[in-house]
Amino acid sequence: MNNSSFDINYLSPTGLIGFWVLLVGFIFTFIMFYFVFFRLNEDDASYKDRKRKNLEREIQKQKIARLYPKGKYY
Repeated sequence: MNNSSFDINYLSPTGLIGFWVLLVGFIFTFIMFYFVFFRLNEDDASYKDRKRKNLEREIQKQKIARLYPKGKYY
């Protein structure tokens, strides 16, 4: 059972394969951290959501204009 072509020390953090496994793991971890905590907090509104908000603003402007009408004396 002694296989001399594969040494378990290659998988240690100081070995060649272990170093690359750790490096890829750190990169993957930081990418997932970025997407979970930073990208999800960005406000990416959909087209329908932006349209709904614009419509709400227009309705609000009309309601405010009805409260403060411009008359002859202004």
